[in-house]
This record gives sequence, structure tokens and C-alpha cells, in this order.
Amino acid sequence: MMRSPPSSTTARLLRKALLAYARRVPAQRLQARSLAGALRAAAHAARHSAAYRTLLQEAGLNPRALSADTALSRLPVLSKENTFARFSLSELARPVPTRQLADVLTSSGRGGAVFGFRLSTRDQHERAWFDIDLGLQDVFAVDQQPTLLVNCLPMGVVFPSRAVAVANVSVREDMACAILRDVGPRFAQTLVCTDPLFIRRLLAHGQKTGVDWAALNTSVILGEEMLVEAQRDYIAARMGMPLDGASHRLVGSSFGVGELGLNLLFETRQTIQLRRALRQPELAQSWWGLPSGDRSLPSVFCHNPLRCHIEVLQPDAQGWGELCFTLLDRQSVIPLPRYTTGDLGRLVPASRLTALCHQVDLPAPWLPVVELRGRLHDRSPGVPSVEQVKQWLYQDHGVADALSGAFRITTNTQGEVQLTLQAAPVDSQAPHPARTATEISAVLARMAAAEGFTHGLTVTVCTPQPDAWGPTLDHERKFAYASWRQ
Repeated sequence: MMRSPPSSTTARLLRKALLAYARRVPAQRLQARSLAGALRAAAHAARHSAAYRTLLQEAGLNPRALSADTALSRLPVLSKENTFARFSLSELARPVPTRQLADVLTSSGRGGAVFGFRLSTRDQHERAWFDIDLGLQDVFAVDQQPTLLVNCLPMGVVFPSRAVAVANVSVREDMACAILRDVGPRFAQTLVCTDPLFIRRLLAHGQKTGVDWAALNTSVILGEEMLVEAQRDYIAARMGMPLDGASHRLVGSSFGVGELGLNLLFETRQTIQLRRALRQPELAQSWWGLPSGDRSLPSVFCHNPLRCHIEVLQPDAQGWGELCFTLLDRQSVIPLPRYTTGDLGRLVPASRLTALCHQVDLPAPWLPVVELRGRLHDRSPGVPSVEQVKQWLYQDHGVADALSGAFRITTNTQGEVQLTLQAAPVDSQAPHPARTATEISAVLARMAAAEGFTHGLTVTVCTPQPDAWGPTLDHERKFAYASWRQ
């Protein structure tokens, strides 16, 4: 018997009540419930996943003996290699009749030939809209104003909503701009969900076709990869969006994992303000311990502790380690307790966060905060990080206009670093004259030297054609910025 969905009025009232209630719950209580939920999810996985029972036994644990008293740290750590690369889907998944499956989400495949999957039942699929709409209401007040969301995420990533109108166009800038220009004016605000590389094509096409981002009250949600503050500044400038005033528009970032779900971590207005306040060198150095001159700040995200429990494995003295997620939904078809993502991050205790926000005179986020520094495998001693290079590229908007945003970092056997940048397509229209290849190389060399990269770094600007410089930028898959040759 099908359950009738709540009316739009009921859904709006429920979102209002839940957000008001959640803001009143002490952070310690939320974290305690999150930990208890993680243990229950692991016990549920032990009952229903043959693969997880095998991993528990190999760790010296009795799958039938897991309880609320079991220390989460004793449970095995999962990864793509010891799950999807090792076990069949029937071993990983709980026994669900095929007819009950409604949705399949895959990982990007960036890490190699192995793909991870997330399967959703029809019941889960029917409920998915509520979490999405709850987040949209919290950040964009979509219940108070008609909203159009244009989804330009690649790989067929779509999401349901009952609070906003959704246009799923994938990586078609012509379709997206036509919808925004011709349909967008009917709405009080528009949202664009995409990634930091594809938005370059979207902005260029929007300029040619007369999309007025300011008149459309457009905000942007960026996923797929890390966003640096210089990128945020650049995108906002090209969309006529004030960032540090009272504007309700924003450029925000979201973090998801194909095997686990979308929007596991997300920026809010408060975390964006906090990260931008921490651009002051003294604050950045004292809070994050960044070297002098390094302006590639870690991301500051919130997460819902009643949706997933987050740990940091083998943290260093400053708390940085590999992020590990446990989804608390015991209806997960492929349960993955303590699943690592290959990302470097740390948790921020509520007391420290409150003290920091008081120091910079900003309101503290009401949800727990996770800081993220990017992919572990994209970092190598003596080599600029992907985030550092992004910061260099977008500091000078003339440089950014001349490039596509894609680049490749390589090293040779002597440890010398080669930075190859892809030029922007010749038909892209910049608001002002872009820099030449020689000027770009000189600008980036100065920025690199200011951060201590004074030897063995060469910069090359290549044609937009992919076969001229190696990496393929097709916007259908995550772009690989780093390629190390030890």
C-alpha cells in the first residue's frame, strides 16, 4: 500500500519545525546520538552483509557480538579497495529484491578502474527529496520564495525536490543558459548546481547569450572538487555578486561521495563568512598552522550528525587525518561502516569553534564543523598542492580569463615540477583583455616564489586541444590535476 506524500504546506511546516528544533539541541547530544547511530549501523551491516562479516572476522571480531558497548575504533576501516575491488555486489549488499531497487549512483572512477556504487530502494528514493529540501530551506529559504534549480552536475547525477523546480541538464551550457534566461525570470531566485570547471563554460556562454545573473538572483552550489577562495571571488565577480555584504546570493560548496551519497558536507553562510575571515595571514597561521604566504585555505564545512558519523583516522598533532564516514541509515542497500574517502580533514570541537567565532565577531554555525584540505594523494612534499595552484590561477582575473581552469602538475625523476595550464577556448569572451602566456608564466612564478617554490618549477601554457597537453577535459568526469612520477 503506497503512503501518500505530505502536502506542500505540511512539508513546509515540518521543515520549519525540524530546523527550529535542531538548532536548540546541544552539540554534545547530537554527537552522542551520531556515535550511537554509527554502532547500530555497523551491527546492522554485520547481520545483512556477508562481505562485512568477513571483514569483521578478519579483524578478530565476532559479527554476532557487536553491541552498543563495542568501541567504534575496533571495527575495520573500509575502503574501495577492500570492498568493491574485493567482493561481489551480492556479498556487499543486504538481500533486497531487485524490483525494490530504484536508483544507482556510481563513484567517479577517478581513483582507478574500480567503481563504487550506491543502490537505493524505492522507499529510500521516495524519501530522498526531504533531506534535499531541508538543506535548501536552511540556506536559501526556498519555502519563502519560488526557486528554480538548474542542475549541471555531470555523470547523470540528479536529485529530487518538492520545494523547488529542477532542470536536470548535465553538462550542456546551451540548455542551461536557455532555461535560465527564458524560464528563470518567472522565479524569485535561481540556483545553479555544477562544478568549478564547468561553470567557466556556463559563464562564457551566459555572457554571449544575454543571461543576467543579477536580475535572476542566481546563487551557485559547486561540487565535485575543492573550491578555493580566489575561485569564489572570481565566480562572484563574473556574476555580479557581492560576497561580503548583505546579499542573499552566494557561491557555496558541497562535498559528496558516490558510494555514500550527495551533500555529506556542505558550506553554509556562516562557514563561508568564517573561512573568508580566516584569510588574514595571522589568523590562518594560528588556526591552521599554514606556512607564511600559503593562501589555499582548508574548506570549512558543516555536516548533519544524524545522517552520518564522521571520524578522523590517525590524526596528527593538529588533528588532521583521513576522513572516515558511517552513514546512519540502516536501510542502506550496501552498508559501508567506517568508509574512508582519501580526503584529508579534521573535526573542530564545538568549544574551539565558538571561541574562534567570538574572536572574529561572527555567529557560530549551528551544526558540527569539519575542515577539509583536499585529496591525500594530491599532496607531495616540495610540490605545490592542487589547491595552491588554483589559488594562484584565480588571484588575477585576467590570468583566469585566459585559462580554462584545468591544469596538470607533474614531477620528473629529478624532483623538478612542471605545471601545465590549458588555455581558454578562443571564442570565450573575457570582460577585459586576458594575459598572454608569457605574462601568465611570470605571474604564477612570482606567486609560487612567494610561497617558497623558488627552484625547479616551470610553467607552460598549452592550446585548448587535449591531445596537445595530455589531460582530457570533457566535463563528464572528474579532472585529474596531479600526476606524480617518483
